[in-house]
Amino acid sequence: MASILKRKGGPFEAVDSPKRVKSANPLKPAAKLPFSTEAGWDAAFKVPREQDLAVVDRVGEDKSEAGKEGSPEAEDFEDFARKQEAEKAAKIERSTSSTPWKISEPIAGRLIDVDPVFSADEKFLIVATRVSLHVYSTASSLLTKTIRLNIDFQARPTARIIAYSLSPTSADHVWVACSDGAIYHINWSTGAGESQYWGISSTGCIHMTVASMESAGRRRDVVLTTESRKDNGWRITAHELASPDGPIATVARTIYTSTQRISFLKTTKEGSVIVAASENRVLLGILRSTEFNTVDKIRYEFRVFESSDMIASLDVRSYDRATTAGQKPPSKQTKVPRKIPVVDVVVGDVKGSIFVHNDLLSNLIQVQAGSSQGISLLPRKLHWHRQAVYSVKWSLDGNYIISGGSETTLVLWQLDTGKQQMLPHMSATLENIVVSPTGSSYAVKLADNSAMVISTAELKPTANIAGIQAPVIQYEAPLAASVRRVKEEAWSRALMQHTPAVINPHVPSQLLLGVGQTQEVSPIQPTVLSAPFLQTFDLASGHHVSRQAFARTNITNKNIAPNAHRLSEPRITHMKISSDGVWLATVDEWLPPKTDLEYLGHPGKDAQAEREKRREVFLKFWKWNEETKLWELVSRIDAPHTSRSQHRGAGKVLDLAVDLSSSRFATIGEDGFVRTWAPTTRKRDGVIVRSKDGAVLRNWNCQHAISLGKFGLEDEPTQVLSNLANGCVAFSEDGSTLAAACGNSENNLLHLIHSETGSIRLSRSELFSGDIIKIGFLKQDLITLSDILMVYDVVADAMRYSLVLGEAVTSLSTEQKVEMMHLSIDHRASTFATALPGRIDGPHITDLRKINLQSQFSELAVFSPNFRGVLLKQTFSTLITAIVPAADSEGYIILDSAAEVRTIIPQGKQAITSLAQPTSALHLDTEEPVVDLLQLVKEVEDEAEDVEESLLQQDKDEEEEETHVVTQQQLSDIFDVGPAFALPSMEDMFYQVAGLFSGKTVGVA
Repeated sequence: MASILKRKGGPFEAVDSPKRVKSANPLKPAAKLPFSTEAGWDAAFKVPREQDLAVVDRVGEDKSEAGKEGSPEAEDFEDFARKQEAEKAAKIERSTSSTPWKISEPIAGRLIDVDPVFSADEKFLIVATRVSLHVYSTASSLLTKTIRLNIDFQARPTARIIAYSLSPTSADHVWVACSDGAIYHINWSTGAGESQYWGISSTGCIHMTVASMESAGRRRDVVLTTESRKDNGWRITAHELASPDGPIATVARTIYTSTQRISFLKTTKEGSVIVAASENRVLLGILRSTEFNTVDKIRYEFRVFESSDMIASLDVRSYDRATTAGQKPPSKQTKVPRKIPVVDVVVGDVKGSIFVHNDLLSNLIQVQAGSSQGISLLPRKLHWHRQAVYSVKWSLDGNYIISGGSETTLVLWQLDTGKQQMLPHMSATLENIVVSPTGSSYAVKLADNSAMVISTAELKPTANIAGIQAPVIQYEAPLAASVRRVKEEAWSRALMQHTPAVINPHVPSQLLLGVGQTQEVSPIQPTVLSAPFLQTFDLASGHHVSRQAFARTNITNKNIAPNAHRLSEPRITHMKISSDGVWLATVDEWLPPKTDLEYLGHPGKDAQAEREKRREVFLKFWKWNEETKLWELVSRIDAPHTSRSQHRGAGKVLDLAVDLSSSRFATIGEDGFVRTWAPTTRKRDGVIVRSKDGAVLRNWNCQHAISLGKFGLEDEPTQVLSNLANGCVAFSEDGSTLAAACGNSENNLLHLIHSETGSIRLSRSELFSGDIIKIGFLKQDLITLSDILMVYDVVADAMRYSLVLGEAVTSLSTEQKVEMMHLSIDHRASTFATALPGRIDGPHITDLRKINLQSQFSELAVFSPNFRGVLLKQTFSTLITAIVPAADSEGYIILDSAAEVRTIIPQGKQAITSLAQPTSALHLDTEEPVVDLLQLVKEVEDEAEDVEESLLQQDKDEEEEETHVVTQQQLSDIFDVGPAFALPSMEDMFYQVAGLFSGKTVGVA
């Protein structure tokens, strides 16, 4: 029996007042913060060891007596602190806390692994991110429209787009399927329909395609979906989704069930042929009869063909058997009816093979009927790819096959001659390939979160789309993961890598990111991702600007070692930029893969020690070249810090800091040294070296090397990163003081160093608990982030306040804290922000290695040293990977694990991301009648002459009349005031021009 489906929350409900879906909110409701104590957020503020540190109020009154023994407030210091806070609020005229903060809508995002969609006229390309559709112009590569689904994440926390398809019956509409079983029907040209959906399945949706079918005298869109069943099986379902108040009911029918997951689903010949892939099986379905009134009466007959390996991609083309030119008519012995179309199927498997099946459906029918004489089901095999064929497509004429994979090469197979044509050295793995409706272009989506349109004639790109290329969490494991290959190096515990990010002060709208060729990570066992590139992303326009290699890269068609292991690339771990935007400092690190050194592991010799001996660490200084618009490498420091092992190889750089008052940087390494770096004039034989334009060239050298001792550093080499103590370094705002900390819970010291002389002026313990994660200066206050968030007044040598973090954070390993805990300081607004990971399952998890990153979230809090409270606290449904302060305004820029960017700013300020609007919002793509300026001027002159004649009649008694000369500049001041949509009304322009020619002010009648 077919199930009757109901429309969910849309205006098509048969009620007087339609029920609508609540507005989309990507942020989760406020949950228990991971850094709050059991007593709650407010009670988490306390001063540890108040008998050692004085508590100073910002107003200036010393509250240190409160911590002494015998003081009435010593028994309940928190109550006393809250009373003092209330009194302090009355003294401050306008506290920062009185200004509410807001979070902007996200921009950018990760393109989902689904084929892009061309519009019928090929003028637009439609792609999708997690919850949005983006429409780009193929002529200009500009974003013309963004349609964000109206999703209530409190009711549907797992909802995300998993498939979308252009409607075959209406070129302006697109069908969108979500992972929770919601189906949207959206007008992509207007954006209508983003708030209404059908709920087709309680078990979710895996894949979707749409066919235009005609029966019973009417044509309709039939939505075909693959879904999981409650009995651990899978099914293919046909849906007719219609308005409940219409004459046709919303119905559905299951047309196929399987015990294996159905990953791909395609249809052709107006829904009469269905092709699907279920692991290593090809499923072919043929419509039994077109005589059905509604879809719940539809019938398909399926046949199964098994392939040798797991199917990674497939495509189908179909045409009539008797009407296609060049197709031989069926012989007399053939038992296949003429109404059975020719169905050609091409399959790409996970091991790199491509199989071409010609007329597969009729061959299966004949074999099943027993007439297998002269019929072979053996396909034609094409093999060039070394790994999985991620996408394979037929050309429109059927003479070519287009394929792509991890070799970063687009391959065109000419079937008649067997020759190959290649477009190599693309920027990343080719995930999706689409042939345009006329066959004049290919749309290619790459694994680095970019897409391009390539002309089929010249194989040259005509449009390019690129988003944020930062790491993201995989929602589903790829099919290629089923092949047993050499595993990539993974973190010892589940974590999300941070993304090195800075804002360019010279161009405040540009966000600089350290990114890699591969971005998706497994949520269970994440690999260590390389990041050898610097991406520049413009927040004001929402567009990718450039990508430059900052370390060794392997973008080539031979990026795999002989053992099938991917050639690893360095990772940019730290990145800072000078206050003038001229100098950029980066630290990149590379370790040999474990598989390359396993043969060295034997009793008495540790393979991990051999890896650390061969570690490569480079500190690089780059200068911006205004002519080439690129960063030029000025100095490279090999192994700026030594290893603590007995081999004395390259040591890890634990932190990098920049002096905002001058061009100076500082690093801290695992060797327990802090080194400051400053530019020096480059000389050759005592003569200053200059560039061709006369500018003095500079080198970067170590200015000071300050030893902190072996605080928290072990003498013996360690086996895993989690056993290492972290270190942090930060400059004060005026550059006079350098703070450095390196230790753990057993020995934690923070040192204040005179930056000019390199001498340690003060060493203070108990300013952090556990491993130090981040530190930073805000005026005279030093903020430290460890298991406790502390605000310490350096000038008064007193603690302002501290915040004890919850068990959800303190129970994490050091490597998890370093990668997922963030601290950012906004000197303009005198605030600082922290982002900490949270565990939905709570602190009772015993095995932290089994944490699923998909279920993780981050919690953000904004503080001010002037106010012992939280200015803003917000829970994000994704993990935050970077926080940077905005350069030209107050607030922060947030990057999360979905590659989405948000801004957090005080109320009343404008977010820079709000300028990244599609052209439709700016009315730049509105087709308005083109006004001929000369014709307009002529008409206005004619009308002005009539006005002048009437004025002459009125002034005929005057002997002379002043002649007025109208210049071109005067006309330009009227007509050249902006784009067409910004011009005043035609009537206003007429009277302005008439006033010029008449020499008098002409008013509106």
